[in-house]
Amino acid sequence: IEFEDNTKLNADVVILATGFDGKKKLKTILPEPFCSLLEYSSGIMPLYRGTIHPLIPNMAFVGFVESVSNLHSSEIRSMWLSGLVDDKFKLPSVESMLSQTAKEIEVMKRSTRFYKRHCISTYSINHSDEICKDLGWSSWRKKNWLSEVFGPYSIEDYAKED
Repeated sequence: IEFEDNTKLNADVVILATGFDGKKKLKTILPEPFCSLLEYSSGIMPLYRGTIHPLIPNMAFVGFVESVSNLHSSEIRSMWLSGLVDDKFKLPSVESMLSQTAKEIEVMKRSTRFYKRHCISTYSINHSDEICKDLGWSSWRKKNWLSEVFGPYSIEDYAKED
């Protein structure tokens, strides 16, 4: 990594916290052809599990979501990314990831007309269940079937399993 003052640092992992207007900032640092992959006519970037762009290698986007509160989705996506980096599971093919994200984008376009980026609210339970499956966790998060069927999910239901 080379900083503005020309100092350099060798790093295996870089965390770039762009904050507000992150896509604009990412476009200033990503080289082509990856920079152009951030633009889509729908405004929604195809992120597998809301984290990995199938066509941009070695880069993850955690928190690139629009909703009332994205803390839960960002936390569980961070756990998913950690599992991926630790080789607890493998990514499917690029074609499979693109197909899955296309389906999710269609759901978002039909159900979240106010958002211009990923909005997890329309399928958050399904999304979290898929992440649990990838990590080898049970998607049943409650202590009994009655709570599972009728109780609302909360962040506590997705505590890390050992």
